[in-house]
Amino acid sequence: MIETISILVGLYIVLFFFSVKLQDNSIADVFWGFGFTVIAGISLHSIPEPTLHHYTLNILIIYWGSRLTLHIHNKKLSHSGEDPRYAKWRKTWKYFYTRSFFQVYVLQWILMCLIATPIFLMNLKLGISYDPIITTVWAIVAVFGLYYEIFSDRQLARFKKKKEKWEILTNWLRKYHRYPQYFGESIFWLGICIIASQVSVLAFIWWWVITFLLCFVSWVPMLEKRYAQNAVYQEYASSTPKFIPNYFL
Repeated sequence: MIETISILVGLYIVLFFFSVKLQDNSIADVFWGFGFTVIAGISLHSIPEPTLHHYTLNILIIYWGSRLTLHIHNKKLSHSGEDPRYAKWRKTWKYFYTRSFFQVYVLQWILMCLIATPIFLMNLKLGISYDPIITTVWAIVAVFGLYYEIFSDRQLARFKKKKEKWEILTNWLRKYHRYPQYFGESIFWLGICIIASQVSVLAFIWWWVITFLLCFVSWVPMLEKRYAQNAVYQEYASSTPKFIPNYFL
């Protein structure tokens, strides 16, 4: 665990200096998924005799993290320059580089290490007797959540290629809820956390943390704020659930 966390510290320091050179803090978003693949890969490698349960959880994490990194990287390539959030901070923050180091890179490193608790628990606590039914069922749930997120992202990407400036996506999965991509991510982590909860119930707690961050702290509130003045979106939002889908709409 110490080795993995130390490697992450080094990677984040290097990432910060790259951001200074590129004048672009949004590369931290690209690194987010990759950081989890590093945690899963290194900690799995450290297990003397990994079981099928270990391989199942870690391969799911590596696939999820790699996919997310490529997805965010491809989105970034389609827009020149720094993400508007970070660009705004660059203009308004005093002592910008010091503050961005701690508020972007150190904070993201801390969150990553905390959210990765189920991975650490599974990979570091050996000699546990795992239930193959629990692992299989919840691995299937995790895969469902992952592909739900993937399909949602692909639908949005396809829509953006053809949409007019004022249009918003209101069909396919978004007919049933406004943020299917984050619902899928929550379901993915639910499966991961329940598999790891065979080691400790603490693993399951982190699913609540991840879902809370998605819904009330980071991405959903940020997007809701972006569309606050959009009349078309507000009409759509008035009849469409934010997170939990309503398939009877």
